Amino acid sequence: MKENRLKPAGEWNVYDLRCDGSKCTLAVNGVITSTTDSAGEKGYVGLQAEGYRIEFRNLTIQELP
Repeated sequence: MKENRLKPAGEWNVYDLRCDGSKCTLAVNGVITSTTDSAGEKGYVGLQAEGYRIEFRNLTIQELP
């Protein structure tokens, strides 16, 4: 990210990961922050923390038409 799109501690951030075929786009709080082209159309979704505790809520995974 070129600038910090994250909300301050104590506020929730919204991540929207969309994959269409091999192209995946990540938006953080409504702004696209990265795109990738993967080798395959199947795989795993992984959630990570950068060395500190994080929490997740309201996770949904859905197949788009």
